[in-house]
Amino acid sequence: MNLLESIAPFDGYVTAIAQDVFGLLGLSVRVQNRERLPPAGPTLIVCNHRSFLDPFILTSFLNTPIDFVCHRYMGNVPVLREVLQSCGGFPLTNGDWYPELLNHARDRFDRGKTIGIFPEGAAPMLAAPSPTGLCPFYRGFAHVALQAAVPNLQILPVAILSQSEIQWPAVPLSLLHYLDPSEPLFRNEGWHPAVVYQQAIIRIGKPFSIAPYQQQYHGRQAGKVVKDLTATLSSQVADLLAA
Repeated sequence: MNLLESIAPFDGYVTAIAQDVFGLLGLSVRVQNRERLPPAGPTLIVCNHRSFLDPFILTSFLNTPIDFVCHRYMGNVPVLREVLQSCGGFPLTNGDWYPELLNHARDRFDRGKTIGIFPEGAAPMLAAPSPTGLCPFYRGFAHVALQAAVPNLQILPVAILSQSEIQWPAVPLSLLHYLDPSEPLFRNEGWHPAVVYQQAIIRIGKPFSIAPYQQQYHGRQAGKVVKDLTATLSSQVADLLAA
């Protein structure tokens, strides 16, 4: 299992709360290339992921509502599940999560919304790479983007670069394993670390249309198209981190 397992939107009042919290934490964030944000239309943001703060930071400092794809264990935590649902989310708790994810993603794209996804899965959250490091991307996001069949869908690579941060053990992996026994990484010993940025940069890449990939996404070519799209986004996010 990876982070393609529930969508949790962070809108209006959550954004305002997040901004207040960031102010209290003394978090400093700069946004580079803001002009590259698509002004309208369905958009899929593909970003690296090292901290639980990432969804809130992107929504707050990009100043746009984003429906985020999150790990399935969040849907198995009673209070957290209700919070996500109250925000309009749909935490998935069954094993057959992909069809529901695809249907909800298609619905949001059809309404011109923005979805954010962290294709590295759980790995960087359990053993955070260096600020410029990147774990391999899962291909699920590419399947979602292509199978949603939205002709005007834009893909936007984004990178969050930590310049200063603190870390501490937050949650024992045994608890996460209890909440989601299907995630192999939760079977390890140790703790889920909390990464809290003190200074960070959000770098926005160049958006591009999914249409050329959709035109080739059929028959025997489909697997290669997914592989190519995944590699393209991984490379672009890595370049943004290294810029």
